[in-house]
Amino acid sequence: MDYAIEIHDLTVAFDRKPVLWNIDAHLPAGKLIGILGPNGAGKSTLIKTIMGLIPAGSGYVKIFGQPLKEVRKRVSYVPQRETIDWDFPVSVMDVALMGRYAHTGMFGKLRRADRDIALDALRKVGMEAFANRQIGRLSGGQQQRTFLARALAQRADLYLMDEPFAGVDAATEKAVITLLREMTTQGKTVLVVHHNLQSARQYFDHLLLLNTRLVACGPAPEVFTPDNLRDTYGGNLTLLTDVANLMHQEQHPVRENKLQQE
Repeated sequence: MDYAIEIHDLTVAFDRKPVLWNIDAHLPAGKLIGILGPNGAGKSTLIKTIMGLIPAGSGYVKIFGQPLKEVRKRVSYVPQRETIDWDFPVSVMDVALMGRYAHTGMFGKLRRADRDIALDALRKVGMEAFANRQIGRLSGGQQQRTFLARALAQRADLYLMDEPFAGVDAATEKAVITLLREMTTQGKTVLVVHHNLQSARQYFDHLLLLNTRLVACGPAPEVFTPDNLRDTYGGNLTLLTDVANLMHQEQHPVRENKLQQE
């Protein structure tokens, strides 16, 4: 199997307190992969460490079998929306064009072809009509679509996305997940930090369950089990009960429907 990401004995600590501990995982290429876990589990830390934004205390990460610095152009990162300065005076098109800097350099000259690629990326996320609008004048869903366009404009092979569905409307979430699935059919690998358990099993091909330590990693049907979720989320019984009910309904749809009719 070809791996997009190989994580070996990875530990990350802040003020000597481990945030990630001894993580060892292999994530396949060409898949839509979800990272799940409770608040404080280290999900965002993991994706930032893969991206080289946070140093590892020990262990290492390989991307397509290489250190990040050797394949950086092939990797794109979409941060959480709350980390962005939305008052910065740039337009939607300006943000999309930032995706081309991986190829031109920060001070490289953008060509007409770069603008065409950025415009095509905006078209794919439904933001072409807003190309000249300042990013602070967008809704949350429009802002998320804009930064997804920036990632698409980079034309990377691996996309790391930190909670891309947080604070967006249902229509945007549906459009984004459809686009991400299309990307994987083209051989792209997409790694997503996600928090909604009820949609996780439907959205992702592969799951990584995390709570400081790695709980489970593998194909979604094999990993998304009550035992693994209990090990990951601990005492959040209400959440686990909701998920268990959802799984039961999916496994016994005919019986559930018959009972409702009676």
